[in-house]
Amino acid sequence: MDFAARHAGFVIASYAVAFVLVGGLIAATLIRYRAVRRRLEELERLGAPRRRKADATATGENTEEQPA
Repeated sequence: MDFAARHAGFVIASYAVAFVLVGGLIAATLIRYRAVRRRLEELERLGAPRRRKADATATGENTEEQPA
């Protein structure tokens, strides 16, 4: 890349903005994941039942009863 080109500043700024945005999205995802994991551990410790079984969710089966 020719850093003497007139558009070099725009290209570098574009890469910087993209880097910051992707980094922010990764950070937000990790923070949310940790919060959800802590909440799930707390609920399991308190004995809260799960709504679905993991194997039924993976196969797409509906484990909840439908009203008649």
